[in-house]
Amino acid sequence: MKKITSLLFLALFGGLSLNAQDRVNKFSANVEIGLGIPFVELNQNSYTGYKPNLGINAGIGYQFDKASRLRGDIMAGQFNGNNTQFYFQSQSYEGSISYEYNLLHLFGPVSNNFKLNGRVGIGAGMMNSYLYDINTRQRLAEVPDPRDGSSFSVQTFVLAGLNAGIPLNKKMDLNLGYAHRILWFQPWVDAFNSESFDTYGYVTVGLTYFLQSDKDPTKMEVDPKKYNALKMKADSSDAFASKLSRTTEKVARLEMSNQEKDMQMEILKTEMDSLKANPVVVSKEVRPGKGENLVIRGEQTNTSGDNAGSEGASAGDTDLGPARYRVIVVSSPTRAGAQRFIDRTRLNTDEMMIAYIERLDTYRVIYKSTDSIEAARKARGEARKFYSDAWITKF
Repeated sequence: MKKITSLLFLALFGGLSLNAQDRVNKFSANVEIGLGIPFVELNQNSYTGYKPNLGINAGIGYQFDKASRLRGDIMAGQFNGNNTQFYFQSQSYEGSISYEYNLLHLFGPVSNNFKLNGRVGIGAGMMNSYLYDINTRQRLAEVPDPRDGSSFSVQTFVLAGLNAGIPLNKKMDLNLGYAHRILWFQPWVDAFNSESFDTYGYVTVGLTYFLQSDKDPTKMEVDPKKYNALKMKADSSDAFASKLSRTTEKVARLEMSNQEKDMQMEILKTEMDSLKANPVVVSKEVRPGKGENLVIRGEQTNTSGDNAGSEGASAGDTDLGPARYRVIVVSSPTRAGAQRFIDRTRLNTDEMMIAYIERLDTYRVIYKSTDSIEAARKARGEARKFYSDAWITKF
């Protein structure tokens, strides 16, 4: 029995190792101990030296669905028994493939993991049996006959049975069951009567371990490293999207500003073209306090050749004197507005004048008038200390 036990546990360990590497969580492993029940003619247990009919079983299984399981098992066991004259002893090694179906599923969905399995299958193995005289202990028969050169005879069988699975936890069941074997080609177990048709079965108790994950199937498990990496990418994408949105808004504002500037430039260009076609002549320069004597003259337009242009220039020179560089600080739509500016300004008003530009219908306040551009720029610098829009023009 020691050799049998070692062989079975080695096979069980190999099956567990093989299936633990599989990623599919439908595999299972089972180990059981059984009490053999031989249905033979020598069915008593009263002879001296009687041993319990024990067997050890190990196997693996594959769960097709919630109700169906295919299992493969190997088992080693011993049988003995007697009548009033003889007793026998036998050993068997068998392997089987069987199908289990949870019969509770016939009555509807099962809300718990309890199982009541019907089991059917086929198997094959090896057996030897010895018959002894109960009084003299002399060996009387041996199956198979040692003169044939074989230590074991081949047996084949079909099996059927029931077993119950009681869940201990999510991965392990306690199993109680019985499976009966009907033999072919080796119809006797007790080596007593070759004409008899013997059968046997095992009542077993053991554990079934399901190689399934501890993960909750209703929940998703995320690798923390991958999650953090994805989170960093998402944060980076959000930051980039936010930056892109701000950039897009800025570009849109710049485009609108450029459009407005383009419109202003078109307006200015139109005005310049108009001024080139119809040059404006300042009709009068007015010193502060002299606005009541302002004389307005019409604009002079060169429409009749050089002589007409000279007359227009002469009329301008008569009103303004020679052309000079003028530093303009403000334009006002009214004479009173220009005068109020002069009255309130912090600039020196000694040289300030108000000039009415008839073509533009505006009053411009002249801060200073100079003969050179350098002096005009200096005066403009003084004016820009208080009025950043001051500019230079010549008329």
